[in-house]
Amino acid sequence: KKAEAEAKARAQADREAEKKAEAEAKARAQADREAEKRAEAEAKARAKADKEAEKKAETQEKAGATVEKEAEEKAKAEAEKAEAEEKARIEAEKAAEEKAKAVVETKAEAAPGKSRKRGLLGLKKPSLPTLQVGGAKVGKNIIALSIDGGELRLVSFHKDSIESWDSVPFDPQFLRMGQVADPEGLGNVIKGALEGREASKSRIVCSPPGLRIVSRIINLPSVNTKELDSIVPREVRRLMTVSEEDNHIYWQALPSETSQTPVLVLAVAKEALNNFMETLRIGGVRPYRIDLKPMALMRAVNQQDAIIANGESNSVELVIVVNDVPVQIRSIFLGEGVVTQDYAVGRISDELVRTITTYNEINSENPLDPEVPIFLCGAMAASVPFALNVAALTGRSVQPLEPAIPCPEDFPLAQFMVNVGLILKTI
Repeated sequence: KKAEAEAKARAQADREAEKKAEAEAKARAQADREAEKRAEAEAKARAKADKEAEKKAETQEKAGATVEKEAEEKAKAEAEKAEAEEKARIEAEKAAEEKAKAVVETKAEAAPGKSRKRGLLGLKKPSLPTLQVGGAKVGKNIIALSIDGGELRLVSFHKDSIESWDSVPFDPQFLRMGQVADPEGLGNVIKGALEGREASKSRIVCSPPGLRIVSRIINLPSVNTKELDSIVPREVRRLMTVSEEDNHIYWQALPSETSQTPVLVLAVAKEALNNFMETLRIGGVRPYRIDLKPMALMRAVNQQDAIIANGESNSVELVIVVNDVPVQIRSIFLGEGVVTQDYAVGRISDELVRTITTYNEINSENPLDPEVPIFLCGAMAASVPFALNVAALTGRSVQPLEPAIPCPEDFPLAQFMVNVGLILKTI
């Protein structure tokens, strides 16, 4: 009986142990199912969040592409509008010029026996008539100072060679639309940059940032210098859409083998130039000479016929040179922010093609020779890949720059071409 009772007790204990194990197994299975459900829910939540993030990123990318496309289309439309206006202006000026020739010829014939004696003042290339506003011919050191993009660039020239160079970045807010907006702020930058450079013993020659420049070659009958002094201002008022109230007018007669006298005329916005002069005054600079970028670039490239593009972070200067004369000048502002290399190569190529096409249409009887090469300079356009892309997009060869003055081997010529041109104006 005792053994039977013990066996029953063991059987009861075994059944209870089995039930307990079964309950624990069921609990573990339930916990596993709940853990799987939680993991599945979390995975779904993560997938949903990833999908929403992808959608958001895609939306932002589309919005950015749309904004960029709109900006590009706007810039293209503005360039096309400017080109159309330029064509219309030049055509109107040509018509007015033809009309005016009869009047001028009549006056010239009324003064027989007088000969024209105005030329290039002994220079190989024409340059902006002197804008000297001070400074004395002291010492033999030359400091070439230019404002390009968002930098102040300085080159020191001594004993017939470049001695040193420097780029000094400044607050972009000192410029607006590529022109001086804060003379005091930029003037203090210039003052600090010239410290320790013996500026008082040097000839400082300067180039302002991109100015609004209108250029034109006017053909007049051959008359003497005194008559040109009175005829040119009158013809500028008649033929060019600029006012003497808002612009400084400079002109220079060019050599000619015909019965006509070609005259290069430059109109420079007074406000922009005056702001630059105030900047130099605050910076303690009494410039020996001042020159415009397009003229300095033409001088530095030193080619009889050339197409020059100077690309900076916020602007492009284009110059077409034919027979040592800048027959077409354009200054294009790219925007307040720093543009990308991809945008710059496309925009500069477009502007080059547009400028060349406009010139050829206006001068259909004597278009630009297809063999005339492009010369690229400026901080934005100095690389070999950039030049290769421009050559491919324009269909013209891009030639390397050659220094017109002795330079150290490590001198970044493309970046400081304006400064080299300024030096060449002085030596």
